[in-house]
Amino acid sequence: MKPKGLTFYISKLQTCASTRQLLQLHAQIITTHVSDSVFLLTRLAHAYLKFGYPTVGQRFITRIIKNPPLFLWNETIKCYAKNGCYRESIDLYYHMVRSGHKPNAFTFTFVLPACAGLKSVSDGRRVHDDILLFGYEYNEFVITALIDLYGKCGELGFARQLFDEMLVKKTASCNALMAGFVLDDRFDDALSLFNEMNKLGTKADTMTIVSVLQSCASLGGLQQGRWAHDHVIRTRMGINVYVGAALINMYARCGSIEEARQVFDKMPQKDIVTWTAIICGYGMHGLAHLSESLFLQMVSSGLKPDAVTFVGVLAGFSHNGMVEKGWYWFNKMSNEFGVKPVLEHYSCMVDMLGRAGRLKQAEELIRNMYVKPDSKIWGGLLNACKIHKNYKMAERVVPEILKLDPTNAGWHVLMSNIYATSGKWDQVAKMRRDMKEKKLEKPPGWSSIEVAGQIHTFLAFDQSHKMSKAIYRYLEDIKEKMRAEGYVPESSVVFEKVDEETKEEMLFYHSERLAIAFGILSTSNGNVLRVMKNLRVCVDCHNVIKFISRITYREIIVRDAKRFHHFKDGVCSCGDYW
Repeated sequence: MKPKGLTFYISKLQTCASTRQLLQLHAQIITTHVSDSVFLLTRLAHAYLKFGYPTVGQRFITRIIKNPPLFLWNETIKCYAKNGCYRESIDLYYHMVRSGHKPNAFTFTFVLPACAGLKSVSDGRRVHDDILLFGYEYNEFVITALIDLYGKCGELGFARQLFDEMLVKKTASCNALMAGFVLDDRFDDALSLFNEMNKLGTKADTMTIVSVLQSCASLGGLQQGRWAHDHVIRTRMGINVYVGAALINMYARCGSIEEARQVFDKMPQKDIVTWTAIICGYGMHGLAHLSESLFLQMVSSGLKPDAVTFVGVLAGFSHNGMVEKGWYWFNKMSNEFGVKPVLEHYSCMVDMLGRAGRLKQAEELIRNMYVKPDSKIWGGLLNACKIHKNYKMAERVVPEILKLDPTNAGWHVLMSNIYATSGKWDQVAKMRRDMKEKKLEKPPGWSSIEVAGQIHTFLAFDQSHKMSKAIYRYLEDIKEKMRAEGYVPESSVVFEKVDEETKEEMLFYHSERLAIAFGILSTSNGNVLRVMKNLRVCVDCHNVIKFISRITYREIIVRDAKRFHHFKDGVCSCGDYW
């Protein structure tokens, strides 16, 4: 039989469809007269890389092929990075340069994502030095990869400088910088960059819109989110599953669950991410029955829920105090759907049990978790101790938290408040001394509201806003109307040893009240007010907002650190359970 030639094996490698076929071909090649062909060995190595075997590719480069071509080095570096082997990718790059091979633009665009994956600024800077050395500092693809690297490593100053120095700012480089802003919680900067893109005439793509919608969702910028939605429709970009899920998430997190549902219903194709977005949306709004109903529809459609889907379902039950339902789905999650519980699921369960007053059960769950609990899990139990005034358990929980997260001022403040509630002022003083000695600062509480497309942020007792005088006057006026309606301040939430009058004064200028007053003064009667808050709303503010909603005939939607509260006609959707 005539031996098969080079052309035959190259053709077979090009059409190879499985690892098994590749191994068989490799075995055949070894026994032939063409096994020393550099061209064939290069194709063989590339075939292994195509199936995700970078270690085999490296063996070909360093041991089998003499003077391997640059493209094979590049593909192996790329394959390592693609498979999450970032260190190996970077080390192979260094080995390549040491071996005397001159990198090209492709080399840099393949190794920089590996540096970004490791969040290694030091490696990134070494590669950046090589980029300058080999003269690729003006290559748009290389610069975009550098912007992406510095953005993911939190070096936004370097990323912005590189971006500003680019002569032509294309979509990819804009997206890289925008993603860095979003990752660093610089959502205002991300939206400013989007506006800059529009002025420059740079076309937005799916990745751009997803970053913009994430920013709107985080800021509570509903009007800006609607504008981004209009942009998608106006430019005929099309709403694929990624944009659709981002729109649903944006509308839900901005307090318009109705618009989130409209987007969901209009989507021609729905995947697990889309379903999960709307299920989680209903969950955060405390609409557990709708969250569960959609979950069952999704399962009946043949889609398998993932870990994130169950977080949405469990959160809904937690917000409604539906403990038995929560336990039912928590157990079914692993037993029927094969989803192992992770920290987020346990957090929902601890929160659910804690708020329902089942503190002992919550503690037992934490101590018997399959994964190691983090400070947030223990913090959920500590917050429940505060709600139910279980000071003995709180003292047991605090050491567990501080072992895991000793520099978080929030836990010290929470424990200090628990001591204050129980009248242990000596312990309060001790906790505050500890914070001062450790230089721990209490995170400031803030609230924001969007008016005419602009987001206004307020701190407690904030007088920096241009309408501060009018805001404070309005709050004084509404206070008198509230008293006439039966309002009595809940001074127990002021954790200071001061008289009642001072406590009331300290309460009445919390950040959400300033934001609501500004919203009422700046919008027409009947407009819904949407306020975003970084901390949990206190009991007195919750009562005050109920009064304001009834007196002003306004619907007021507040997103706090835990959930959404829909206030209307003096009633809150949470049923005073939060």
